[in-house]
Amino acid sequence: MTTQSTPLSKWQSAPFPSIALNLAAKFWFATVLVGQVIFSYYIVALYYTATLSNDTARFNTVMPAGHIEGDYWGNIAVIGHVLLAAVITLGGLLQLLPVIRSKVPALHRWNGRLYVLTAVIMSLSGAFMIITRHEKVVGDLVGHVTLMLNGAIILTCAALAFRFARQRKFANHRRWALRLFVAVSGVWFFRVGMMAWLSIHGKPVGFDPLSFSGPFLTVLYLTVYIMPILFLECYFRAQTTGSAIQKLATATTIVMLCLIMMLGIFGATMGMWLPRI
Repeated sequence: MTTQSTPLSKWQSAPFPSIALNLAAKFWFATVLVGQVIFSYYIVALYYTATLSNDTARFNTVMPAGHIEGDYWGNIAVIGHVLLAAVITLGGLLQLLPVIRSKVPALHRWNGRLYVLTAVIMSLSGAFMIITRHEKVVGDLVGHVTLMLNGAIILTCAALAFRFARQRKFANHRRWALRLFVAVSGVWFFRVGMMAWLSIHGKPVGFDPLSFSGPFLTVLYLTVYIMPILFLECYFRAQTTGSAIQKLATATTIVMLCLIMMLGIFGATMGMWLPRI
């Protein structure tokens, strides 16, 4: 006589390192979910209301050179970029919810197409703003170059995620979709990382707030725009072929990153997002 294993028995029989890695990944997603929902609310409350009220000059209270009188195409690129930010942020979160994939597959497919299209448009509009407004966009050459690299990563991940979905190679598709989500979240990671740093020190340390340059920002640019993709590969390897030590080390690192993100989310919410609405 045989009995079917229950989810609880599967959980109890799973090795602890695998359980720890799985829980750490869920903790990461929950942290990002909360933070990006708050960020999306901020985008809608500020940028959508300013656009609907024909007050795009209000962008300049947050974005230096967000609105430049007479620069029609540049202003269009900025408006499109910030308005799509909420769409891509919420759309990306929906794509990662297993219940959407399993229960509403049609929504997952169409939202995925919209997500890829939005990612491409935002990458190109962001590159256009950097190229045409590089003297007015905050940050130094390192910041601009890493942003452009981030855009190239987004375009690559979007193309491959879409390609594997069309080929019905869903295992490859999910990996490239997750890489795309991480790359698209780079700007959000930057804000959270910056506010976590400021929350710890209570003042600008390691960079000049006027020129927005300095060693800390150089490290932060690389950390949020390039390193997340590399760390994601470490997670994939630990998940599939990693030893117990690798899985525990990866899980511990994810938890530590989540704690830093939580500090940054709280700092950004209270010090940057809510006060500007």
